Formats: sequence, C-alpha cells, structure tokens
Amino acid sequence: MPESVELYFLPPSHYCVSADRMLALKGIPAKKVYAPYHDRQDLLRRTGQDYAPTLIWDGRAVTWSEIPGFLERVRPNPPLLPRGQEGLALAIENWGHQVLEERVWRAVVTQIPPHLRTDPERWVFEEMQTRARGPWHVLRSRRAEFVRDLQEYFALVDRMVSGREWILGSPSLADCGVYGGLSPWLLVGEKIPKEFAALRRWVGRMQRL
Repeated sequence: MPESVELYFLPPSHYCVSADRMLALKGIPAKKVYAPYHDRQDLLRRTGQDYAPTLIWDGRAVTWSEIPGFLERVRPNPPLLPRGQEGLALAIENWGHQVLEERVWRAVVTQIPPHLRTDPERWVFEEMQTRARGPWHVLRSRRAEFVRDLQEYFALVDRMVSGREWILGSPSLADCGVYGGLSPWLLVGEKIPKEFAALRRWVGRMQRL
C-alpha cells in the first residue's frame, strides 16, 4: 500500500464520485480533499492543473482520465475491466458520464447550490450554469419536465442490473461510471423510484463497496 493517497473531490461531480467508487472497488482508502467549484488554487499549486478528480498517490498526481488505468496497474485485482469485456466496460462507463449524467444533471442542477460550502462558491456555480444552460428561473420551471424525461433512463439502468448484482457480472468500471452518472440525483436527497427495484438494490451495493 502507498503511504499516502488523496483524492481531490467535489461531491456534485460525477467524475469525482466515479473515481471514489473505483478506489472503493479496489479496496484503497483515500483521504478526500475538497476541491471548491470556484477555487482550485491548492490543486493548481500541487499539480499544475485544476481539474477534479485528481488522485495524489505518494506525491504523484494522477489526473482524472488516467485514474482507471493507473489503478489497474498498481492494484490489478479486483479488475476494473473484466477480462473479455474490457471494451464493453469502457463503453458503458462513457455512456454513464456522457449520456445518463446529462439527463440527471438537468433534473437537479438548480438543487445543487445548497450542497456547496460557501456563498461565493454557490454564486459562481449558478452563474456558470446559467451561462451554459440558460436562465436559472427557466431551469427551475422545467424541472418537472426534466424529471419525467429521466424516468426512461432509470428504467434502462434497472434493466441492466435486473437479475444480476453488477452490470457485467462483477463490480467493474461500468458500474462506477453509471453510478457516477446517477450520483447528483442521490446527492440532492432524491430517491430512486420504487418501481425500479433492481436499480435501487444496485445503488445500495455501490454505496457499500
């Protein structure tokens, strides 16, 4: 085991949550270092870049895109990429981040500010999200529509895990990516709807890794 493992982490970030679950799957304890949405000076000073998640492994900085491969090298078992299903694991992880998370994010973005730590951080978050997605009041008014749209994605993941404990039969990068994509919904205190029983059980397993 390394002497020191730190994970620069922001709770609303699906990539941060995914990296945290990768470490849990590998059985690697890490100290979480809060990476404020609006101020990454500490991270910049230590690593020369400002993107979270960043893993600090015995002083070595591992940026977010490198984390899965790095963990596979330093702790091969249990694998993030099951043998014979490597491409499938990578594709599903990508879908969790690029497709599922976007649907989740639209439904919860206006509920995120209370889960940030300071008023300046909340102000910057709302300003940046407004620039990217449109007026805040419109996002709030459309929330019910976004939540309705999300149900088909809950149903899809429910079918992925129906009759099995893990998406690919054993815990993998696919589970970490999909859980990361769902995580903003859970962060704001929402529950997985009762009709998606397999998904609810899978979420519980991911949280217990």
